Amino acid sequence: MDEPRVVWSESFRVRAYEVDVWGRASAPTVCNWLQEAAGNHATHLGWGIEGLHAQGLTWVLSRLHLRLDRLPRWRDEVRVTTWPAGAQRLYALREFRLECDGGALGAATTGWMVLNQASRRPMRPAEEVAAMASRAPGRALADPFDKLPEPDSIELERSLEVRNLDLDINRHANNVSVIGWALEALPLEGLDGRRLAGLEIEFRGETHGGDRVVTQAQRAGDGTFVHRLVRESDGRELARARTAWAPDAR
Repeated sequence: MDEPRVVWSESFRVRAYEVDVWGRASAPTVCNWLQEAAGNHATHLGWGIEGLHAQGLTWVLSRLHLRLDRLPRWRDEVRVTTWPAGAQRLYALREFRLECDGGALGAATTGWMVLNQASRRPMRPAEEVAAMASRAPGRALADPFDKLPEPDSIELERSLEVRNLDLDINRHANNVSVIGWALEALPLEGLDGRRLAGLEIEFRGETHGGDRVVTQAQRAGDGTFVHRLVRESDGRELARARTAWAPDAR
């Protein structure tokens, strides 16, 4: 039997329905690639979500830190390489490298939790996760995953409804939908001539179909915003994020 691959790579072609108004792969598209590659590698390693569900457990993404040197465009082919990087507190760490046309696009680090499906309480990562990291390249981004800041005043705000299409196999809003909502607070005209260069997000609560979510943002410097998402009905904080926007060399 072949030894499981510690480092996993997949290629994705940018489709017309995955680009933004400027013809670049959207931020949710990039995050979907990360999620797809992570899930496929976890299944290859025997840690797939189907197997966890059979044990009454599930994977959820808790932290994401993405840095982008540039964004691919329609019809570009992107290669995503990923590997496990051990455990940090209750997080199982997973790293990513993105490339296009032989050049670097960016890198990401993520922190995942195993949840008990009934109690929704986190479990410690399996010992195999730490053991696998000893054979992997290490962190792509060195992030201790400290708590992200929240806006101290709200400059931008929108209210959105959670659609059925936003829900995933865990029956709550998918992390990529939450990322998209965070960006929805920003005015399109204010981003013209800029591209996403950095995204950090901390998922703090679940939301379900029919909920209304308030997405808020505040400018925190040149090209930087801090974000917060709350459930409208009870004020429960669902996520915090920080984004950085750089001039787009088109």
